[in-house]
Formats: sequence, structure tokens, C-alpha cells
Amino acid sequence: GGRSVGMWSALRVAIPRTGSQAWIRTFSSKKIQAPPMTYIAGEEMSWYTMKLICDKWVEPFIDTSAWEHFDLSCNARDDTQDKVLHDAVASGAKIGAIFKEPTITPTADQVKQFGLKKAWGSPNGAMRRGWQGITISRDTIHIPGIKLGFDRP
Repeated sequence: GGRSVGMWSALRVAIPRTGSQAWIRTFSSKKIQAPPMTYIAGEEMSWYTMKLICDKWVEPFIDTSAWEHFDLSCNARDDTQDKVLHDAVASGAKIGAIFKEPTITPTADQVKQFGLKKAWGSPNGAMRRGWQGITISRDTIHIPGIKLGFDRP
């Protein structure tokens, strides 16, 4: 027989050649249901890093089917004439729980490099207006013993 507590399951097994039994803990195959959330994917290394994190540590254990996903990369914004930004803002206002990866505001060189129709502005202003003044917070992670910045560019 077995019993389950959260994500952990306990299984009663017989120990060979001893005649005794013991409980062992195993990881449950049942995922935890995540509440609704607006997930805004960004650009460059943040997108890649979050994909690795979600693929390895989130998706195997958490059911994210209630999340609404939006791609705010420069190409997605360009392809949708920025409709994806407005849809993401509306979703965030409706749900009230938002995770946003860093996005970029393309420079003139990046507009050419990415083949964009135009330089789309920073999405943060539209988000603040749509979310009634909620700020987009970010901070540098300080690790003791690690010097921030560059000595040489």
C-alpha cells in the first residue's frame, strides 16, 4: 500500500531476506496545479535561461496549463504590429499575477539586424498604464565575492 503527501509519496516495501518492511519516500508523478498567471517571455539570454529553468525544474512538477503565455520578443511585436503587447497587458490586468522576463527596446542597429519594420518602444510604460501603476521591478543580484561590472570593456 502507499500514501501520498503533497508531491511526495510513501510506499511500503518488503526488505529482501529480512522479513521486515519499511516505508520509502518517492516523488509523486502527480503535478502541482499552478494558479493562473500571465507569463511574458522576453529576449536573448533571459528567454533561453528561463526556458532551461522551466523545462528542467518547473514543467516536470507543476501543471502550468492555467498560465497565459505571451512572446514579447522584438520579432513577435513586429509580426503582430504590437498586438501581442496589448494582449499581454489585458491578460495581466485580468489575472493580476504576472511574471515578465526582461525585454529589449531595439536600437536603430537592432532594427536592421532583426529585420524589424520599426523600433517598437519599451513595453514597460504600456504595462504600467494597463496595470494601474504597477512598476516593473528589477534588481541586480549581488553575490558576495563576485565583483560587479567590467574592468575592461
